[in-house]
Amino acid sequence: MWTGKAIIQPGWAIFFGTAGDHLPHRHHAVQLVVGLTGTVRLWSEKSGELEGAGAVIAADHAHRLTGGRDPLLLAYVERETDLGRQLDAWCGAGARALSTGQAEHLRGLLRQPECVTAQTLKRVVAIILDSAAASGTSPFHDPRIAQLLATLPRPLPERISTSELAARVSLSPGRFGHLFRAHTGMPLRPYLRWLRLQQALASVAQGCRLTEAAHAAGFADSAHLSRSFRRTFGIAPQVLLNPAFSLKTGLE
Repeated sequence: MWTGKAIIQPGWAIFFGTAGDHLPHRHHAVQLVVGLTGTVRLWSEKSGELEGAGAVIAADHAHRLTGGRDPLLLAYVERETDLGRQLDAWCGAGARALSTGQAEHLRGLLRQPECVTAQTLKRVVAIILDSAAASGTSPFHDPRIAQLLATLPRPLPERISTSELAARVSLSPGRFGHLFRAHTGMPLRPYLRWLRLQQALASVAQGCRLTEAAHAAGFADSAHLSRSFRRTFGIAPQVLLNPAFSLKTGLE
């Protein structure tokens, strides 16, 4: 059973607590695991058994946590974001252990999930890669893309075309795609998938059933929401219905 608190934003999610994903599974997000009070133990299809202060697990790589009920810090980063690609490359297509020093630094940086931002995640990647470049890069901002994102309809329609959005800001589809990725750190399609998940989970946090939450976020039905949630995080969205699970989406 999952118990704890989490925050989700387009492209990433952070969880603090006890995890219930002890069966082999895989998901499209790159995963960071750090023990909050003890050792992390996990199995990965390529790397076998790992034990240490923490680890990073590559996207779409079969794995399972083999420890007990010790509290964990879990971070999920979309593989198609710039940060996700860097972490995925660092893993070497399997799971890679963190040093004790890296894990300790990350615990201090991420101890309050509600305060985590995209810039925080850049610092996380810099710590893992032992690089100053990832944390020192200034974020790119395009006011046209920012305004477009602020005015996207809620719920999102089931179909949104790149051409339609590009026309709204008077850009060609190609130029729009380039600026969108520079502004958000990921292509349009995965951004919209994470935004739908964020909107659906905001409805769940307000007490809606999964079917209602799915429709409120533009998913066809609860099965569509469940497939997308599993593909991204490797678990069923029903875990969010546990009263001991606290969720923050930024859309409350």
